Amino acid sequence: MFRKIVCTKLSTDFRAATEIVTIPRSTLTVAPGTVLIKNVVVGINASDINYTNGKYNPGVQPPFDCGFEGVGHVEEVGAGVKHLRKGDAVVYTLYGAFAEYIVVPIKFVSKVPFVTAAILPLNVCGLTASIALDVVGEMKSGETVLVTAAAGATGQFAVQLAKLAGNTVVGTCSSPEKQAYLQSIGCDRAIDYTKEDVGAVLSKEFPRGVDLVFESVGGSLLETCVNNLAKHGRLIVIGSISGYADS
Repeated sequence: MFRKIVCTKLSTDFRAATEIVTIPRSTLTVAPGTVLIKNVVVGINASDINYTNGKYNPGVQPPFDCGFEGVGHVEEVGAGVKHLRKGDAVVYTLYGAFAEYIVVPIKFVSKVPFVTAAILPLNVCGLTASIALDVVGEMKSGETVLVTAAAGATGQFAVQLAKLAGNTVVGTCSSPEKQAYLQSIGCDRAIDYTKEDVGAVLSKEFPRGVDLVFESVGGSLLETCVNNLAKHGRLIVIGSISGYADS
């Protein structure tokens, strides 16, 4: 037997929306090209709540399994899997992670040196920021980089990667506490958009424009970013938080 968390109804209250259920291990079939993983650590994200309240993917109706990512050990290997074996430490991303055991196709699984909670943010958020900035955005040194929702999970990585690359980093956030945190991780100018107009700040303090934008909010802020791009500036959209409530 094993336990997992299932969404039984859509609600903004995660606890009210979900139940812990106990089911037989025999319900898990390790098909070819999959592995059975015993979870040690799972990631808890804002997306979990948006998923169980119906905003993240409106077409999905309960009941459905919860959770998106986890780290654990391989318990069983399906036919055709060559690079993993029982006992290996792995990280994965797949619906249904809030469970003691989960079967995952190997295309969603990466082998890691050891199991630690620190691997989870690197797997999705870290890689997203790195690929967006370095590969898509072709980030250089000596540029001005704007990160929206900079205190968020992915934004934090973008701020630090941009700073490590030798750039001036501007970040937007929604509170003095987040503003202070951004400054502590290397953000040169943290803008609290509840107290300052982002467009006005950018126009005044960065009149040449920003060279690279890492954008995940959308709406009017996306328009502000476009209007404040430097010549030959690049803008990468990785999300649209402002639109989730309207989806």
